[in-house]
Amino acid sequence: MNEQGYKFGVGVLVVASGVIAVILILFFGAAPNLFSDRYDVTIRFDSAPGVTTDTPVRKSGVPIGRVKNIQLLEDGVNLTLELDGQYKIRAGELPRIGKGSLITGDAVVEFIQPSMESLVSRFDGIGGSPSDRILDANERAVAESLLKQDDYYAGGIVTPDPMEALLDMQLSFTKTLESIELAGNQVNGLAGDVRTMLNGGDGQFGRLAQKAELTIDNFNQTLTTFNRLFSDSRLESTLDVIATRLPELIGEAEGVMQQTSSTLRSFEEVGQAAGKTMQNVAAFTEPFADKGGQFIEQAGKSLENLNGLVGDLRQLSGRANQLLGQVNSGQGTLGRLVQDDDLYYSVVNTLQNIEVVTRRLQPIIEDARVFSDKVSREPSSLINLRGAITGQRGGLK
Repeated sequence: MNEQGYKFGVGVLVVASGVIAVILILFFGAAPNLFSDRYDVTIRFDSAPGVTTDTPVRKSGVPIGRVKNIQLLEDGVNLTLELDGQYKIRAGELPRIGKGSLITGDAVVEFIQPSMESLVSRFDGIGGSPSDRILDANERAVAESLLKQDDYYAGGIVTPDPMEALLDMQLSFTKTLESIELAGNQVNGLAGDVRTMLNGGDGQFGRLAQKAELTIDNFNQTLTTFNRLFSDSRLESTLDVIATRLPELIGEAEGVMQQTSSTLRSFEEVGQAAGKTMQNVAAFTEPFADKGGQFIEQAGKSLENLNGLVGDLRQLSGRANQLLGQVNSGQGTLGRLVQDDDLYYSVVNTLQNIEVVTRRLQPIIEDARVFSDKVSREPSSLINLRGAITGQRGGLK
């Protein structure tokens, strides 16, 4: 075989290797993008440790896509995920960044089933529903909706690094060991104190034992007393009498309770009657309560009038006292009448003379009344003036 044949064989081998390499790249890299339907969603994480482009995306351990793009923000990271169209992801499923391998430290993005607390924290108060810490129908519908092309939502979580968690656990374990050591030292100290007390260095344990023995003796004496009491034949006879009389006492007690019930019912009836009476009194006094202001005003005026009357009585009493003082001192007409007997008798005689004259004038006044009466009844008759003056009969015609 000449040199030209060798060159041709090497060229064919190189071309075949290139074709195989391209085929492998297509099938293991870009081929899925060419032969399957895919859609992109963007999820926000607080951080994305170990995540790079083409980091696998899984659901329940099954690969469903890859990380297409990473966008660093000031307060987090946006990961654009390229997912296979045949796998449907619901909005309520929780995206999480975890460790795919403890050896290499490669990360993996996976969707897990959320807890109820996670659903409430992410979907409570959306979909036109109030925020009440309870998922209603609208909020559940939003959580059950499927992710579509170019959807975006926040809420991705990052699992702790196992190595960091192991280091933290080691620190906690160290503190725990220190606490155990401290507790052991305290137990050793307590055991030493107990040993010292049991050895009876100062006699405290001995005194405690003596007190316990004395307490047990007293308890035994109490039990002996109870045994004697209950073994007494008189007590047994007394208990028999009580057992015999107990039904009678119960019957009497029932009778007393019945009488008490009757009495209470009577009191209840009296209370009801009193309640009706109070209602009637309230109905009777209600008009007075409505016109209480007028009554108070009238009472005030009456008190003012009474005060004026009392003042007038005081003035009248003062004047009467003044008059009595003048009479007693002989001042004025009444005082002179009281003090001067001659004047008093003179006045009495004068009054008697007036009385006599009055009696004598009475017939004359009577005749004059009769005369005026006749004249008023018969004004057309002739009047005999002589008869009227002399008092003869037939003075009137």
